[in-house]
Amino acid sequence: MSKIKIEATLKNSEGNHIFKGKGIKKDNQIIYLDEKIQTKVIMDNIITIERNGEYKLNLKFKKGIKSKGTYINNYGTFDVEIETINLIQKNNELKITYKLRANGSDIDIFTYNLKFTLDT
Repeated sequence: MSKIKIEATLKNSEGNHIFKGKGIKKDNQIIYLDEKIQTKVIMDNIITIERNGEYKLNLKFKKGIKSKGTYINNYGTFDVEIETINLIQKNNELKITYKLRANGSDIDIFTYNLKFTLDT
């Protein structure tokens, strides 16, 4: 397990959410706390992003593939469809552009960019 510095950005049509802080890297997982929401990024054959806090989100990404995910909030559980438009995974960087749909309707196109370095 290694301590890391993280810069994560989530962009969509409504704006940008930027997180700069610290987290941990354990094997193929990166875990950090973003505004009281635990974020876990699992980098494997399929990239998984899980967010747990006031809401729960589970999204899976593989370039050119449509996958299913879940979004749970105070209003209930929603099944979402994720279309991975672009996925670039380098040594210490991950960039994913994806389209999110729920109940047959487009929600938005998102770009998630994660960069990390060892915390010394």
